[in-house]
Amino acid sequence: MNVLIIGGTGYVGTAVDEALRARGHVTTGTARSEAARAKFEARGTLVVRADASQPQTLEAPVRAADAVVYAVSVTDADPAGVDSRALKTIRKAMAGTEKTFIYVSTVWVYGETGDQAASELMRPRPPAVLMRRLEIESAVLAMTQIGIRSIVVRPGIAYGNAGGIPAMFANSALERGAATIVGDGNNRWPTIGVRDLGELIALTIERGRPGRPYNAVNDDRFTQLEIAVAASRGAGAGGAKTHVPDELMGRFGLCLALDQVICGQHAREELGWEPREPSIVEELEFGSYLSLANAALAS
Repeated sequence: MNVLIIGGTGYVGTAVDEALRARGHVTTGTARSEAARAKFEARGTLVVRADASQPQTLEAPVRAADAVVYAVSVTDADPAGVDSRALKTIRKAMAGTEKTFIYVSTVWVYGETGDQAASELMRPRPPAVLMRRLEIESAVLAMTQIGIRSIVVRPGIAYGNAGGIPAMFANSALERGAATIVGDGNNRWPTIGVRDLGELIALTIERGRPGRPYNAVNDDRFTQLEIAVAASRGAGAGGAKTHVPDELMGRFGLCLALDQVICGQHAREELGWEPREPSIVEELEFGSYLSLANAALAS
């Protein structure tokens, strides 16, 4: 299958690309710069000049693909309407083809969940700053009505490959001697290894049910505090931590302070997917994030 990845040089998009190619698919990434083109070429991915912020450039590559993955993270603070305009173009180009479109969203749309795990069957109740994301999700799922096999994937906080949001803990510990926690840190974070996430998105392309959301999370229920302390230890800061009020970080801080328990019922039961990566605390203390500490020592 020929799969177009919009946002393929990003943290999640890279994992999706790797998972798809490992399963024998041909991938093409959209590049808006020569640096992005070089990244794709270095890993053996085909490349086309296109940019989500210039939606007319997406039309031809979308029409040429068997499936499209949209992994661009601008939805929640997008006054220019980049996502809306890009998705309108994609919708027009794919209408009536019965080809697959995957929109990568976030479990943050569920808002605060309490202790009962939120499955895909639970109605999302996002904070106000995430209402736009939920509206876009709804528009994507409604594409099934015009002959598009559309699916939404809602990842937890992705980790691994020394990147993603968890790297902020390791970096703050390296730079300031303590991992910086948003709020009191007692809130639980749903998490997912980025390689497991890439694998799940590949499975949804191959056999996911159209019109479905799929939660991409593992079974861990670590608090932000536990995650930050593990990062601090991995960075050589001995578990030291500090706190900043979530309001100082705006909408991003509000999302990081959400207390969530999420499960991936559809992903496991319908796709047979099982996460295989080490937990986030193992990865931060003993895994790929050690490379950040080693680089700091070498500099």
